[in-house]
Amino acid sequence: MIDRMSRKSEEYMAVYRQIGELDAAICIASFRESLPLYCTPEFAEDRRVFMEGVCHPLIEDPVGNTLDLRRSCLITGSNASGKSTFIKAVAVNAILAQGIYTCEAKRFVMPRARVITSMAVKDDLMAGESYFIREIRYLRRILDGLSDERTTICAIDEILRGTNTGERIRASRAILEYLRDRNCIALVATHDRELTELLEADYDNYHFSEEIGEDDICFTYQILPGPSVSHNAIKLLEFAGFPEEIIEASGEDVPGKTAD
Repeated sequence: MIDRMSRKSEEYMAVYRQIGELDAAICIASFRESLPLYCTPEFAEDRRVFMEGVCHPLIEDPVGNTLDLRRSCLITGSNASGKSTFIKAVAVNAILAQGIYTCEAKRFVMPRARVITSMAVKDDLMAGESYFIREIRYLRRILDGLSDERTTICAIDEILRGTNTGERIRASRAILEYLRDRNCIALVATHDRELTELLEADYDNYHFSEEIGEDDICFTYQILPGPSVSHNAIKLLEFAGFPEEIIEASGEDVPGKTAD
């Protein structure tokens, strides 16, 4: 049997390839069928990502968002408003577009690009690495992956949140200015509104917002132009049932600091 298979090895490999391609096609068709909507991507030569009604494929009843990115952007917004989910959706769809020619969107246009992320960072106790050390390793991986020949799409969630405010702002600005001058489109989620002012000339600004009621917060999950000006952290503490003493103290100005 081994001798007979060896003599027919080319034929066997052709059958295996055909079965593999058929199996992959069935999987992709099943995935497409499971989505509320999908499109096939359009690949363009210019450095631009256009998305219409883009969604994250793992979210039930998702809210689609439309955006035309011709350069990098900063995305601000209050807690749980949708920043991280949106940049994940863009990164995932950019990978799916190039992997299985499928996007969960009405339309998705992009260059053929490398996708690198710095998201869901965790410390590594076994390796003796803190959250901040892990975070800068992720960011260094992005910098090392940049190329003049091929565009890089990078998604960075809450850049350098593992360090103090002053150093975070200065270092984040330096990193983002470095990315600005490279063949890259960066989507950067941040709570630091100072960055939206420092990089206003170089980065587009978008934000997510919410409506605060008497007993709850309603998130629209729709991306909007401009930087965010809203806050909800203290309200979320209140809705979660924290003691009134904590709520009142949270609203007081910190000595030596100017109130926002």
